[in-house]
Amino acid sequence: MANRTPGVSEKLLEQAMSEFLANGFMGASLRTISENAGTSPRSIYTRYGDKEGLFSALVAEHADNLKNMISNCMSGYHDRPVDEQKQLFHDEVFSQEYFGYIHSFIDYVYDHWNAFKLLICGSEGTKFARFVDEIVEIDERYTLLYIKHTGNDVLDSGRATPQLIHLLCSSYTHGFFEFVRHDMDKNEALTYILQLQSFFACGWEKLFHP
Repeated sequence: MANRTPGVSEKLLEQAMSEFLANGFMGASLRTISENAGTSPRSIYTRYGDKEGLFSALVAEHADNLKNMISNCMSGYHDRPVDEQKQLFHDEVFSQEYFGYIHSFIDYVYDHWNAFKLLICGSEGTKFARFVDEIVEIDERYTLLYIKHTGNDVLDSGRATPQLIHLLCSSYTHGFFEFVRHDMDKNEALTYILQLQSFFACGWEKLFHP
């Protein structure tokens, strides 16, 4: 294996972040990244395989961490006794816990803002373009499990269809990340997310308990 010059990887990642943020994955230039890092495109291919490998080095860990945080939150509620799950919209303890989770999600995004800016706004053309949709899938799976586990008749009665459940989960999740698209500060984002959650909670309550 060829010796690698110390510090090149760090410079490449720094310049890659700037280039991807400015132009997105599709518009970013590996030549520009390597030149600004004081090296050659070959250094990128040696270290990261290709353009998407370089992008992945910037975002993959944070994407996985947030998905795991969200999945753990939902699985934790799913593991509760059925009687507790039935009180989804009337449990103050759960509401406080949920708001705590929301804070932790938002804190994590702001702690790694540039990576999430790339995931939400600059990932077209990569496998990470499905990042939000993968979270939709998590939300939808646990929503359907909630319906089944609690014996709710929202589907059997025809008040909703699986397609509607999917669309509602998608609408909420894509809406959740609008604070990244709109460059909100953290306090503004917290207010927005709590308002969004409150709006959707009223709709879910109407569906589940008319």
